[in-house]
Amino acid sequence: MKNDEGRMKKARPALRFPFRLLPSAFCLLPFLLAAAAALALPPAQVQQRIASGEKITFVDVRPTSLFQQGHIPGAINVPAGLVLLKELPPLGHVVVYDDGLGVKAAETAAAALNKKPGITADVLDGGFAAWETAKAPTTKAAGMKPEVLPVITYAQLKDLPTSDLVLVDLRKRPDPTAHAENARAPALTDLAAAFPKTPVVRSPFEATTGAAHQAKSATATTPPLLVLIDSGDGAADAMARTLKANGVARFAILAGGEEILARKGEKGLQRLGSTIEVHGRLPTPPATNPKAP
Repeated sequence: MKNDEGRMKKARPALRFPFRLLPSAFCLLPFLLAAAAALALPPAQVQQRIASGEKITFVDVRPTSLFQQGHIPGAINVPAGLVLLKELPPLGHVVVYDDGLGVKAAETAAAALNKKPGITADVLDGGFAAWETAKAPTTKAAGMKPEVLPVITYAQLKDLPTSDLVLVDLRKRPDPTAHAENARAPALTDLAAAFPKTPVVRSPFEATTGAAHQAKSATATTPPLLVLIDSGDGAADAMARTLKANGVARFAILAGGEEILARKGEKGLQRLGSTIEVHGRLPTPPATNPKAP
């Protein structure tokens, strides 16, 4: 019997793993697979797939107010905060997009959609702004519309990946020879020190050449997000209108400009009111007559 048991042990193949799997790894595996499934697809690639006959459903995760102003034809609107709660049919291949102006809502939404049955979600690289810049079709009506210039906060700017940014420095440099008070003007914030590894240009039209062009990989076709920074003199607004006139939609104005940079995002001091010091004797108020009707 002992010999038989020995032969059975030798005959049974041993299962060996090249690495040790911890129990926690099995719990994390579905989330890792879902996170890795979403790809960033440039607008040109998405248009090529549609032209080749591939069926793609667009999911717009922007607020409904923005969706109503214009969206990709055929897109369905599911605001980012409702993606987890929304029950959706098996839509097949889905391309998710946000505004592309600094809030990375599409990536989170795509990860949530990939957990729903019958849905495979990718992300539109650069969002709706990149889609417009590529002159792809939208439902925006032609003609005069109220001007809305996109704005980005200091906190949002700090959270964005440097590989998707180009800072456009439109700030005025003080001229010490022009006025005596300019000699005492504080120095401008060093953008290279405040945002290391982020390209800085003096004109947005330099963003496709030189060091700024290296912000995107050699195979990427989506333009970076241009962040316009001025000294609070309206230069960023003027440049934003120039970009819109040239068909560039992927830009945002840094709210507060140089002032918010100098404060490193901190709020300014609040006025607590004024104190007036009065010298001399105040006039005596007239006596009142308690018997008066």
